[in-house]
Amino acid sequence: MGQARNRGSLEQRIQQARQKIDASTPNHIVCNHCKTEITQVKRLDTKGLRGIEAAFAGQCPACGQSTYAVKGEPRSVAAFMDAMQRATGSEAILGSQAIKSDK
Repeated sequence: MGQARNRGSLEQRIQQARQKIDASTPNHIVCNHCKTEITQVKRLDTKGLRGIEAAFAGQCPACGQSTYAVKGEPRSVAAFMDAMQRATGSEAILGSQAIKSDK
């Protein structure tokens, strides 16, 4: 206990967390359906999702399909995708993308 105080004030820790998330936000993700670049990327709330570092979503401007990008431990990412598949009622198309940050 008390270690958080050594990392700065609450406001400083919140700012550090936001900077870390912003640094990991991709400039674009590639649509799993038609391979178009999606530049309108939204960060998803992953609070409480153990093993998930970050998650993002975007809607393809060309075909209208939603694409998700999830970063984290393989088992956690698989569970996340399984939950998304059950929630949407459609089969997920899994892909892999290298993260290149221009920021």
